[in-house]
Amino acid sequence: MWQPDHELLARQLTDHFGIALESRPLPASGSYPSFELVPTDCAPSDAFRLVIRIKWRSLEMQFEPGAFAGELVSQMGTAGPERVDLFRHLAEKCTAQRAKVSMQVDGNSVAPDAPESWPENWRRVEIGLSKSPAMVNTESSEDNNAELQLWTRRFTGLVFALVPVEETSQSLIENAEGLPEGSVLRVEVNRYERSRINRAACIEIHGAVCKACDFSFAEAYGPVGEGFIHVHHVTPVSMLGPDYTVNPCTDLVPLCANCHAIAHRRTPPFTLDEIRALRQGG
Repeated sequence: MWQPDHELLARQLTDHFGIALESRPLPASGSYPSFELVPTDCAPSDAFRLVIRIKWRSLEMQFEPGAFAGELVSQMGTAGPERVDLFRHLAEKCTAQRAKVSMQVDGNSVAPDAPESWPENWRRVEIGLSKSPAMVNTESSEDNNAELQLWTRRFTGLVFALVPVEETSQSLIENAEGLPEGSVLRVEVNRYERSRINRAACIEIHGAVCKACDFSFAEAYGPVGEGFIHVHHVTPVSMLGPDYTVNPCTDLVPLCANCHAIAHRRTPPFTLDEIRALRQGG
């Protein structure tokens, strides 16, 4: 029977989002495995865990704050509009691909795609995702692993859209992709790592295909190119104010290396429509 490599999955998510996660096995549900993902830089009781349960041709995932994570939950409830909009976009994409996203705040069900209806002053929050049918427990371990990675990555991105992080490095780097509003003492990432969260969110929303020429690294180079693409700021970071929070839904777009280089041949950069016109000899 297929057994997922949850430790490898934790490393892949760490690399993708820039936040260190570790996996821990949980008691199996019948013959099907379960595991949890937790941040490595703080106690789970102060932060959160992501519970992943694999069932017959289905997946169930749950975000569970720690027993002493009240500050984290409170700041999730006061997330800035860019982060809330990102959460809504990701929830809608999951729903469009036949997954069910559920959310409870203070014991009451709320609509993940209608943040205007969410209450204020959060004390408790639960976020869940279920995908059925899912291509797991099939005869192909490769298909099983790919499906598990896909939906675990999507759920992790959904959670990271709302979870606040603290900037631990004041140094600026070239092409930094912004920080969210708010901070929390328990979950810490630096500016570079937040840029990776935004990059991951951009790819999740827009896909890993160039928006200007439709080039796909996966189609050109096979598995080694899967999920790879450059991420371009519609407005250069140097032109953004110091307090501006990047919205991956609207401020970032995936471009291939060639189109990305052409975009920056001019200041301000060429727009997507202008790049397309250049390719057509316009």
